[in-house]
Amino acid sequence: MPGPICSFRPPSRRRVHEEIAEQLRDAILDGRLEPGQKLPPERELAERFQVNRTSLRQAIKVLEGLGLVVVRQGDGATVLPPAEASLDLLAPMIYRAGTLDTEVLLAATEVIKPLLLEMSRLAIERHRPEQLEEIRRLRDVIADASRQREERFEAGREVIVLLSDMTRNRVWQMLARQTRNLLASRPLREARREMDRDPGEVVPCIDRCVDAIAAGRADVALAALRQFVDYLGELALSLDENRPDPTGLRSAAGS
Repeated sequence: MPGPICSFRPPSRRRVHEEIAEQLRDAILDGRLEPGQKLPPERELAERFQVNRTSLRQAIKVLEGLGLVVVRQGDGATVLPPAEASLDLLAPMIYRAGTLDTEVLLAATEVIKPLLLEMSRLAIERHRPEQLEEIRRLRDVIADASRQREERFEAGREVIVLLSDMTRNRVWQMLARQTRNLLASRPLREARREMDRDPGEVVPCIDRCVDAIAAGRADVALAALRQFVDYLGELALSLDENRPDPTGLRSAAGS
């Protein structure tokens, strides 16, 4: 029988099995439960969490759905390498238990930024005039300091979705919505609560982009969108107050 692996606390909020799954998920992501290691038997885990075995089985099903464990009849649940897991894990990998993992964030940004830039390039080429008006509407929401900050960030996420619609490409639309959902996820929402950043910082580059598209200046528009994408990648990193601002948006907003 496996020895003690780590301590767990009894669930205290939301649906019981979801909190159990979160604690086990974090133990796997933190390395306290290593790939190839078997979870303790149901009875032992149920005692540790002080829950019934039904809730525990539901939690393990959640982990199985995320690709974090494999369950074999008569052999229990075995931890899988996180690299084999679902992309749904990306948000808690970036921010969990009140801690930002900048290494994972940089890795995610490295992948997402070039995708968004290519999508933006196609959006500029294929846009329709009425879509510029929708960008301006979202821009006004982002700029409105009387609104809740998370509502303004939401409008920024919708800009990404609108850019994907401008490409008229179904796959870009799917990817943009996945990106929106990642940015809207609870872990990243909690991270934003700790940030002293104004969503309105991005408004100047939106203005430059829309004006350039309307004037037929695709190169200028793409440069402005590149700055917008860079900003998205820097939002969570600004939790580190000593980190420089490569986008230049903070200084531009303050001038």
